[in-house]
Amino acid sequence: MNKIVLITGASSGIGLTTAKYLHSIGYKVIGISRSYPKEEYTFDYHLCDITDEKKVMEVAKNIENIYGHIDVLINCAGMGISGAIENTPLKEVEQIYKVNVIGQFLVAKNMLSLLRMSNHGKMINMSSIASEIALPYQAFYSMTKASIDAFTKALAIEVKPFKIQVCAILPGDIKTDFTKNRMQPYQVSNDLYEERTKRSLKRMEKDELNGMEPIRIAKKVEKLIRKKRMPLSTTVGFSYKTIRVLNKLLPEELVQKIVRKLYG
Repeated sequence: MNKIVLITGASSGIGLTTAKYLHSIGYKVIGISRSYPKEEYTFDYHLCDITDEKKVMEVAKNIENIYGHIDVLINCAGMGISGAIENTPLKEVEQIYKVNVIGQFLVAKNMLSLLRMSNHGKMINMSSIASEIALPYQAFYSMTKASIDAFTKALAIEVKPFKIQVCAILPGDIKTDFTKNRMQPYQVSNDLYEERTKRSLKRMEKDELNGMEPIRIAKKVEKLIRKKRMPLSTTVGFSYKTIRVLNKLLPEELVQKIVRKLYG
């Protein structure tokens, strides 16, 4: 319980819930994000834009000076954009990659030295079921999360000699502020995708608002921290575990047909 845990994206959503839960049961928690949580919190906090390597390096140095090391790094920071691929501006694609992929890389790169100072350090990356089942009108979110899966697998091999484990959690629908914070579709004249985009996002938002509470992800994280050997990837909930299995077993054309029926 005295493990030192660093959590990115700790100002809201899964990150904040996980930080508050782990702190409440005795972990030493350090939260980082671009802004402070709007809710009351009692764990340590450092402001940091994870897309700015200079700021990430400064926070890493501060943490080293205060704590000497970290035992667990949990990468929760992320964002979403929606809309048809054809209508999406390049600057928004660049932004989601900066936050969801580049930012995670910069945090991992600059915190690995602190994890090496631990006895069997762990890194837990927040991915998504959407990394394995690409969602229409959220293509770039799916793409960034697929990148996190590949990043996790490659990094796990690289850091194994240092006794550091790496795992990706692939949540399904979670009831958080992520839904209302998602960048909405871009409107263009004579939009060929408008009606389908609206129907698809309405279905997704309904699923998210009726999704599981983020505390379930927080408790899964805590189980992984205590686990002697983490898996490379995992999810939460029987239905999502079933979806992952079926995605591997069913013909790709059938999976595409199901996704098209639900969201296309």
